[in-house]
Order: sequence, then structure tokens, then C-alpha cells
Amino acid sequence: MHLTVESHATITELDVERVLDDVHRVRGRDGVLGYVLETGSVFVTLRGDIFNTSVEIGQSYDLDTAVRLLTER
Repeated sequence: MHLTVESHATITELDVERVLDDVHRVRGRDGVLGYVLETGSVFVTLRGDIFNTSVEIGQSYDLDTAVRLLTER
């Protein structure tokens, strides 16, 4: 999946790749931004380039919103 996220000042292109049945890796231009973990009906957003050391930064009910959380500072 390829996602373009726009704000007033920037446009960010992200690549979202399913790496396990319940894990998506999110890459930006400079490398891995984080991961999205599917847990039932909730998507958990994790920031960090290594999955097992990444930190939860939010939860949402859809993949697009979960990915967008990684573009917020």
C-alpha cells in the first residue's frame, strides 16, 4: 500500500508493507518510521525502526489513521 499524507506545509509519501499476518511496516523517505499492529478491531501504532523496541504512540480503528499517526511529531 502506498499512502500520501498532506499537511499545510509538507507532503509525505509512505510505503506500508505487511510483514506478518498482524504487522505492517511503515517506511518514509529516510527509512522505517514504525509499525502498525492489528489487534482485533484496533490498530496500534508503534514508533521506531526496530519492531521489538518500538513504542506505542496511539490506537485507531482503521489502518490509514494508524499510519498517519506516524507522520505527527
